[in-house]
Amino acid sequence: MIADKTNLSDLLYSLARDHGDKPALVQRPKSVTYAELPLQVSQLARQMAAEGVQAGDHVGIAHRDSLNVVKAMMAAWMLDAVAVPVDFRLRGDDRARLVADFDLAVLFEDRPMPGQDYASIQWTPEFEEDCARQPSTPLPTQGGNPALISLSSGTTGRPLGVVISHRTMMMRMLSYSMECAYPTGAKFLNAFPLSFSASRNHTLAHLMRGGTIHFHPPTFGASELAERINAEGMTFVFAVPATVSALLEIAGEREGPLFPAVEMIYCGGSGISAQDMIAAHEKLSPNVIHCYSSTLSGTVSVLSGENVRARAQTSGKILPTVRLEVVDPKGDPLPVGETGALRVRSPGLADGFYNARDREDGDRIRDGWGYTGDIGHIDEAGFLTIEGRTTDMIIRGGLNVFPAEVEAVVENLDGVSEAVAVGFPDKAMGEEIAVFVVPRAGNLAEADVFAQCQLALPPGKRPSRVEIVESLPRNTNGKILRRDLKARLAGPEG
Repeated sequence: MIADKTNLSDLLYSLARDHGDKPALVQRPKSVTYAELPLQVSQLARQMAAEGVQAGDHVGIAHRDSLNVVKAMMAAWMLDAVAVPVDFRLRGDDRARLVADFDLAVLFEDRPMPGQDYASIQWTPEFEEDCARQPSTPLPTQGGNPALISLSSGTTGRPLGVVISHRTMMMRMLSYSMECAYPTGAKFLNAFPLSFSASRNHTLAHLMRGGTIHFHPPTFGASELAERINAEGMTFVFAVPATVSALLEIAGEREGPLFPAVEMIYCGGSGISAQDMIAAHEKLSPNVIHCYSSTLSGTVSVLSGENVRARAQTSGKILPTVRLEVVDPKGDPLPVGETGALRVRSPGLADGFYNARDREDGDRIRDGWGYTGDIGHIDEAGFLTIEGRTTDMIIRGGLNVFPAEVEAVVENLDGVSEAVAVGFPDKAMGEEIAVFVVPRAGNLAEADVFAQCQLALPPGKRPSRVEIVESLPRNTNGKILRRDLKARLAGPEG
């Protein structure tokens, strides 16, 4: 059997040939063309080698400048090292923990960390000068080691390290073109850090399609983002549901789409309400799509086109290259329409985990299947509906309650922007149900929410507590931190 020698850095040379002086990466005031990119990456790779980086090393990359993150990943690949993108917002002690947990040989950083006790290379002007003195001739690229250890968002605890090979990454990028009607040569405004797997995937996929990626500061307001999209003629935007909701507030009741020149708004990262999905299609851009994906599985389903209205409550049609099953706790497939745990096989399925315990819940790989940790059902037409995480399911008096059931009912109430249901300990019932509600406008009372649940939910699934809040806690990728909401309930009432 021939060993797989796929290496994503090889793409740089064909892209330079095909796109030449076209800008590839833009982060004000810097810009790198397709022709310049392989030269600068080669210089960086040689400097990395001079600093001691070798094939197979795990190379952490924590940098505020996303343009430099792209170059550092590709330079690591040229050396057949493994890139480990790290959220630049992490403090020194959190970085040190990641260095230990994922055996990072070195962490590239743009600033020193207090109490730093791990191997670090500071990306200083002097370091850049050293890189510029290196030859820019191509390196003899090897292959065989993984491309990435992708760190999960850690919404339920310490992050997992998901191992992704070069070939798997290539298949994920190609799937955007083949299955999502991905635009060619787009101007992509990316407002999310590259430690977020979706942001990274879209960046690399747009490079493959000859696009120009404009990196926007990740600490942004929706109005600033909207202004730049229109002022600079961006044609592709990736957004998490929370960003879509904020953009809808800006759009208001205007006639016509807020972004008339945008060819695609790709929404992902977490679930979006049917209300917001339909509104985005009408008020933001007629080509808004929503995907269900995970770091483990890659893209599984896409909601687009006429299905946005007809199937807005779903997570879209399962892609033809994906085999998805809904199974019971024993791993046996369930009939169409029944709810259970999701497992997937696809060309984009991750290759494994690094330093992860075998888990009964959450993301895991067993017998060639990737268990995403999500709960859902598939209808007869092949549309997937996500109902929550296995770890989020509430067991009230022996009855399984999926948070999405409660959330959908509450979000149908006029004046509700978002709702999140969580369980909290109860001596009599094992767990009770609380729902946190963000009002859209006006005076929303707890009694209104209780009345809505009394009307639309059976007794065993009605919340016993309603909390009206101004906002919900989220991580840097826009995912709701349910553990933080549960912590708020820890008290005399919980």
